Amino acid sequence: MEDQCFDTPPLTQQGPTACDRQAPIITIDGPAGTGKSTLALRLARYFGWQYIDSGAMYRAVALCALERGIDWADETALALLCTPLTFEFLICDGQLTISVDGRNVTQAIRSQVVGEGASRVATIPKIRAILVDKQRQLGCAGGVVMDGRDIGTVVFPDAEVKFYLDATPEARGRRRWLELQERGELTALSEVIEAIGRRDQEDRTRQASPLRVPEGACSIDTTNLSVDEVFQLMVDKIKFFGVSFRPLDPCQGMRCP
Repeated sequence: MEDQCFDTPPLTQQGPTACDRQAPIITIDGPAGTGKSTLALRLARYFGWQYIDSGAMYRAVALCALERGIDWADETALALLCTPLTFEFLICDGQLTISVDGRNVTQAIRSQVVGEGASRVATIPKIRAILVDKQRQLGCAGGVVMDGRDIGTVVFPDAEVKFYLDATPEARGRRRWLELQERGELTALSEVIEAIGRRDQEDRTRQASPLRVPEGACSIDTTNLSVDEVFQLMVDKIKFFGVSFRPLDPCQGMRCP
């Protein structure tokens, strides 16, 4: 199925108080390597909505901490670092650009090392609370697709449509390994699968917002499905729920602290 491309004006963060929802919210949860980010971006483009990559926010915090010599387990220092950070997500020409405090970190946050740091940062309750607040500020007006591990359970439990994607660790590890290969990171497949397993354990057992299937979510096992097949299932489900959408702009943006 060929994606449509709509136009949407920039969306700026509304502030810390609740705002009226003007359009639906679509959440996509699941463990690493299930295709959440790829599918969320594609759905956002198709329906003319905004896209918020919540995992990128944890990666950005890990990257900034690494650059400033802050230990990923230092809750106090991480909270001081995280609180003033501003995030901007911009879709232009079908690609997502992520900026932190005005700096483009789209590529820098995707390394295996930063990913490991993000998994540690994400277990800290205070950091999750800070970033969940920023995610709610970004998406409270609706018209967004947001993916992560606690979006349909904690960030927006009242979202109009929720998805939960899963796949075997081996399938997810191979997908992540191929992504790293394309970026020139020559990591052994076995190491990536092992890292996936560690991340799964951390996500499902952490005290703050553990990974679980959101109530009312549509669960999809992507192990033996192509991206196109999963995308079509999700589009059909969104339309089945009667969610309305509006044609918007090819360059979409949102900003927060």
